[in-house]
Amino acid sequence: MPDLDTNTEIVEKDEPVLDAADASKGAEQSAIATSSDATDVNKAETKDTLSVVRDVVDARTADPAASSADSAEAGNKPGAASTKEPDNENYSDVPFNKHPRFQHVISELKTARVDQERYQNVENFLSEQGLSGDEAHNLLLIGGLIKTNPSEAWKAMKPVVEKVLIAAGELLPADLKAKVDAGEMKPEVALEVSRARATVESTQARVNFDRQRQESRQQIDARNTILGTVSTWEADRKLRDPNFDAKQPALQREIAWLQTRDGRPNTPEGVKAQLQKAYDTVSAAYVAPAPVRQQRPAIRPVTGGQVNGSVRPEIKSTLDAVQAVVARRAG
Repeated sequence: MPDLDTNTEIVEKDEPVLDAADASKGAEQSAIATSSDATDVNKAETKDTLSVVRDVVDARTADPAASSADSAEAGNKPGAASTKEPDNENYSDVPFNKHPRFQHVISELKTARVDQERYQNVENFLSEQGLSGDEAHNLLLIGGLIKTNPSEAWKAMKPVVEKVLIAAGELLPADLKAKVDAGEMKPEVALEVSRARATVESTQARVNFDRQRQESRQQIDARNTILGTVSTWEADRKLRDPNFDAKQPALQREIAWLQTRDGRPNTPEGVKAQLQKAYDTVSAAYVAPAPVRQQRPAIRPVTGGQVNGSVRPEIKSTLDAVQAVVARRAG
């Protein structure tokens, strides 16, 4: 009997035996490998075709002639967008409210409105404070000099400051200063008198200023009321009188004569009465022009022709003409 080592070597040298299950697994693996190789080949072919298409597209994009041809074709299509210059004459390229010129005008109007409001605010402030245009200009000039040239600012401010100090009673006026210099009044007493006098004068000045401002407002309101009355009366007359525009020159002369004789009314009722009086005078002397009649063209009698429903025979010879005359006389 062979020993154990010899048998071991024999077993190690024997080839492994595959059963049926192992054989079927090997066949499936071979099939999978084959199909995978086929898929790789198809992918390679697809990739190559896509690369060719991309090369063609890149070539057409790089070719300016092809690009221009494509652009021309796109421009010839009905839906292709075209660039138009703005129509600043008839405004027919876009809706009117979206036209650049319209938008520009609206923007200018908004800017002008803001500027007008700012100017009106300045005017109202000057009026409320009782400042004239020259006084406001001098104050603004001094304010600018304070920042840029203090020395010149002080030269311009010094007379104003002295006047303010005297008005406030902090600086003795000429009469009190003379009494102090003459020893007739102590400086502190003179200063108290100056301050008391300044308080009284300031109060009186404020009362006068308020009264003048109130009178000015009343005058402005009265003037606006009279102007509104005149406008309303004219609008009403134009609606009722078709010849009002033709009467305007004579009406203005009559109003001017009435104001010279009777004066200008200062109430809406007086204005209406004067306007109506002038209007009645002008209307009584006004002669309306005769309406222009349009001459109708003269109606000419109809000669020749034929009665509706009858048809003349066609004349081709002298015999046809004779027969037509005979038939007309007989008929």
